[in-house]
Amino acid sequence: MPKVVDDQAREATRQRIIREAASEFARLGFEQANINTIAEQAGIGKGTIYLYFENKRELFLAMLRQIAQEQLASIRAALATDGSLRERLERLFLAFARLAHEESDSFNVYMSALYGVNRAFKEEATRLLRDYVAVIALVLEESMTRGEIQRVEPDAAALMILSLTEAYVLSAGVLGQSQVQIARQARHVADLVMSGIGAAAD
Repeated sequence: MPKVVDDQAREATRQRIIREAASEFARLGFEQANINTIAEQAGIGKGTIYLYFENKRELFLAMLRQIAQEQLASIRAALATDGSLRERLERLFLAFARLAHEESDSFNVYMSALYGVNRAFKEEATRLLRDYVAVIALVLEESMTRGEIQRVEPDAAALMILSLTEAYVLSAGVLGQSQVQIARQARHVADLVMSGIGAAAD
C-alpha cells in the first residue's frame, strides 16, 4: 500500500477516534470517560488507540486543540471582511448557533473545559479562548479605523461580544429553543451588541 494511502488511512482513524472521544467526554467528563470505550466506538482494538495517543490526557488535549481550530476557523469565516460590523456580528452569532447544534459534543466539551467538569484542562482552553478574543478584537480595530464604531478598548469589547454570544446560545439551548429559533434572534443580538459597544464608547 503506498505511503500516502497509509497516511490518509491513519489520519482518518485518528479523526474517528477524536470524534468518538468528543462524544464520550461530553457525556461523562474527563475522569469518568473510558479510553477503551472510545476505542470500541471508533471501531479499533483497545490497544490500537495507544498507537495514536499515549494516554487519555493526550487524547483529550488533541481533541481540545482540534475543536479550537475548527471553531476558530468558523469564527474567522463569520467575521470575514465583507459586510458591515453588524452583519459580521450576526454571522458570528449564527456560527455559534450552528456549532452548538451540529457539533454539540465538541461545543459542550470545550465549554466544560472552560467552565465545568473538565476544568483540569482550563489552562489549555484559556489559551485557546485568548485566540478567539484576539480575532474579534482585530475586527473591532478594523471597524474603528473604518469609522464604523467609536473608540472602544478592543480586547474588553471582544471579550464582551464572545461571552454574550456564547452564553446566549448556550442558555437558549438549555431553555429548549431549536437552532432555527435561536438563529432568528441573530439580528436582535447583533443590535444589542452594537448598542453595548456604543455605550462603552461614550
